[in-house]
Amino acid sequence: MPKARRFIVSTRPWKIAIDLVAVFLGFIVSLAVRFEFAIPSDYMRSFWLAIPVVIALFLVMNFLMRIYSGRWKYASFDELLNLASAATIATSLLFFVVVIVPGARSYIPLSVAVMGGVLALFVMAFARLQFRLLGEMRMRRGQRGGKRVLIIGAGEAGEMIARDMLRHPEYDYSPVGFVDDDPGKRKLVIQGIPVMGGREDIPKIVKRQEVDEIFIAIPSASGEMVRGILTFCEETGAKIKILPGIFQSMAGEIGVAAVREIQLEDLLGREPVETDLASISAYVTDKVILVTGAGGSIGSELARQLAGLGPKLLLLLDNDETALFDMECELTRALTPCPFHVLVADIRDFDRILSIFRRYRPQVVFHSAALKHVPMMEYHPSEAVKNNVYGTRNLAEASIYFGVERFILISTDKAVHPVNVMGATKRVSEMLLKGYSGIIKTLFTAVRFGNVLGSRGSVVPTFMRQIEEGGPVLVTHPEITRYFMTVQEAAQLVIQAGAFTRGGDTFILDMGEPVRIIDLAAEMLRLMGKEKTVKIKVTGLRPGEKLHEELSFPVEELMRTPHPKIDKVWHEKEVQLDLVALVDGLIAAAMRDDEERVRVLLAGLVPTYEPSVPGTGVGPGLMPLRAVAEAGAVGGSGLDMPEGTVQPQPHASPGTQPADPHL
Repeated sequence: MPKARRFIVSTRPWKIAIDLVAVFLGFIVSLAVRFEFAIPSDYMRSFWLAIPVVIALFLVMNFLMRIYSGRWKYASFDELLNLASAATIATSLLFFVVVIVPGARSYIPLSVAVMGGVLALFVMAFARLQFRLLGEMRMRRGQRGGKRVLIIGAGEAGEMIARDMLRHPEYDYSPVGFVDDDPGKRKLVIQGIPVMGGREDIPKIVKRQEVDEIFIAIPSASGEMVRGILTFCEETGAKIKILPGIFQSMAGEIGVAAVREIQLEDLLGREPVETDLASISAYVTDKVILVTGAGGSIGSELARQLAGLGPKLLLLLDNDETALFDMECELTRALTPCPFHVLVADIRDFDRILSIFRRYRPQVVFHSAALKHVPMMEYHPSEAVKNNVYGTRNLAEASIYFGVERFILISTDKAVHPVNVMGATKRVSEMLLKGYSGIIKTLFTAVRFGNVLGSRGSVVPTFMRQIEEGGPVLVTHPEITRYFMTVQEAAQLVIQAGAFTRGGDTFILDMGEPVRIIDLAAEMLRLMGKEKTVKIKVTGLRPGEKLHEELSFPVEELMRTPHPKIDKVWHEKEVQLDLVALVDGLIAAAMRDDEERVRVLLAGLVPTYEPSVPGTGVGPGLMPLRAVAEAGAVGGSGLDMPEGTVQPQPHASPGTQPADPHL
């Protein structure tokens, strides 16, 4: 069916009839007022001849402005503005016809042309508003049997949620009132719904109004504010939900569909991060950006945020094809399109990395790919070295060869005084990049931070699964603490830190105060209503686990940056002069899967690392490797390079161009 025909068919005749009557009433009343309700017979005869033309003019303008394409019971300000534009144009045309055409004033006096247009607009708008009012009254009557909802927050977000409930009875929600701490909003009526008091009034309002659910509709609320509101909500017994911050909501929508259960990040959330878009755009916009580990928690969030910063091309690299497929689908559906390619590759495959760099010539690299599971890496140290050290070196040397401008390594607080293989390998990666810096063009930098809420394999989803399975929730030690931040905040600050680097820098993100894991478990049980049915069990520290993490070494001084949540390490620990030889030996041992030698060489590279051998019966199944070596179990310090070691090729020392046999 042609477009014009579809439009005419979809326009209901009764809408046209109402506007026809509205225009007629507007002009007949104007004519009556013009002659003080004593219209001369000759003017009346002329009016009957002219009014069909006037009505046709107004209806044609309404069609041209697509006035009849909307539903009147949802009439909005924008639709009324379009109606006013159509009526103004029609009135202006009529005015000029009356002025220019000889004898036209005998049919429509000039004052009637103007006044009639104004009254016609008023009647048409009034009709639409009446339809909207009747529609909302009908919806309210239909919703009296729905779940009764109290909305916390009488701002714009709260008003939009209330309006969404009223417009969509299928949600089965009936808003009964607002709560807001702003005294200026008390006694206000919004969408026909009263503001009933402040947060301290929540318990009595819930009881009086028989509220079933409470919606917290304050997207800008800090974690402290949410916790304060919850103290009043939890004693009511009503179900509690929240509208997440716009940054946490994927599409940034505000409405009933965006409301969800309270999550841990809502309680730990901090003030929104402000960034210097000018400094970020200078190194990201119109550049080819490579993100490794793009299917993981940090990598995927980096990709989302970088996609909105206008890169020339975004390269998403991971060896997990399922995660890459999910990211591909997400970015394809994004409201802001960004040119991107997904690359299935392993950072340990140097030839594949060189091929990618040769083809796409990335200008900025965000390296987040890593093996990060601490206890598991204790039992697979060779794999940790291959990925976290060898993979990083592959990317770094490809970056040097192809002239990458900036290289940002995602590091961890576990790299500080590491007691586990994962932390030690990340520390070696930091040292490796530090060794490359200052003698080549590429600006290498590392960004350290703690745990990310909700990342795969981390404590929060693990606790969630244990709670859903009926418990117990396993905590390794009653005093163990960790730093936490949301993945959105972490990615935002990493991108900002990249703008500050001058090469060889290590940045540390402000993680706030550490959180006791046992308190975290208790809070999650409370949020899920399982505090009385699911128990917490203390199991003992796992291999490689520390009681408390640190973000910097004692010898590292912290210097403020232009951003209040980013610090820069000053007087950083000196990199060893024999770093290259030790790293070569470490990688060679990992390639041979010589796990004991891998631990010994890691200890030689990272003096604070105390290696252990799984399964020797000491502590939680571990025995310090130095003690084993002293007893002759391993033999010597093991720091000498084994004879016949074949080093992975091609590779080069810091300050030299890596040889590429394929170029």
